[in-house]
Amino acid sequence: MRRLAASCHPLVRRSVARAKHLPPDVIERLARDEDRVVQLFLAESCDDAPPHMLLTVWRWWTGSLSTPDRPRGRPNFPRRGLLRYTEDPNPRMRQLALDDPESAPEVVERFSRDSGPEVRPRAATDPRLTTASAVRMLDAPREHIRHAAARHPHLPARVLIQLLRDTDTAQPAARHPTLPVAVMRQMMQCFGPSAAVTSRS
Repeated sequence: MRRLAASCHPLVRRSVARAKHLPPDVIERLARDEDRVVQLFLAESCDDAPPHMLLTVWRWWTGSLSTPDRPRGRPNFPRRGLLRYTEDPNPRMRQLALDDPESAPEVVERFSRDSGPEVRPRAATDPRLTTASAVRMLDAPREHIRHAAARHPHLPARVLIQLLRDTDTAQPAARHPTLPVAVMRQMMQCFGPSAAVTSRS
């Protein structure tokens, strides 16, 4: 693996980066690789990928269909010290402040009005967001924000029922975390096979 990781051919180094576990020196070498795809594969596949590289990849990689939770879902992805990104100009970095265990409800409320299209949906589903703000976000101009707010865990039952009865919001509301799984499945079947696939993903 050490010899392959030092190869001048990026395809060889990319193959090495796909391994689930690698020696620490190999990981560090690949984490500094000039080829972005090497870093991406390391972030997606290697459980020992270093935190600093995972953060770097997070800045520019939004996730694939096969691994939508990565790199943020990797074991070494940083969870503490993320509040320093609260004011970051990059919305992808800004939203990470919500993952910090010291993040206060005030940050969630603030992000519910953030201009970043990726930040507001994250705030919309955060259980620390007030119910009033979640209901407010149901009227957001952007559809993906409204759909995220429809899954807020503390929506009043009357509001959730209204969403389920509305053809524009029924599908995202059918994925609400308070609904029993059997009810979710039954409702998603009403929207057709494509919706059922989405609910399973």
